[in-house]
Amino acid sequence: MTKVNRYDQHVSFVPALAGRREPPTVEPLELVRPLPPMTYTGHARQEDNAITHAQAALIVSAAYVGAAGLITLGLLLLAWMFRALGGSWPLYVYTGLLVWGAAVLTALWGNRRQSLYHSASGIAHHEIESRERLARHAIDTHARLLLARWELDRHAD
Repeated sequence: MTKVNRYDQHVSFVPALAGRREPPTVEPLELVRPLPPMTYTGHARQEDNAITHAQAALIVSAAYVGAAGLITLGLLLLAWMFRALGGSWPLYVYTGLLVWGAAVLTALWGNRRQSLYHSASGIAHHEIESRERLARHAIDTHARLLLARWELDRHAD
């Protein structure tokens, strides 16, 4: 007698393990105490909000603004010292100041972007995006398996 392969029958049933397992014991409801809010949950937590984050960003930006102000004052002092040279010197100084201003704004923008990326809300957004990617993959895999099963069912008929 030949052994029948269950996959030839298009059945995906898997029998339970032999033997009987007892269900786990559960404490009575009167012994279970509700946990107070803000107890240990195993998740990283940061008590931060948008106001405190914006204030921290302003404090960090103060160092950039101070350094940029000193360099700008230095450039203006150079322009004042060499004002007698005439010619295209003022054009070079003003162009340098515009480029310097753009560099400072870019540095401040990058700093703000990085601080938002690593903030509590930024980490929460990354976690949501990660879960979304996993869910999409699971849905796509499930859809492919269903299509394959339908194809097998169609050829079986």
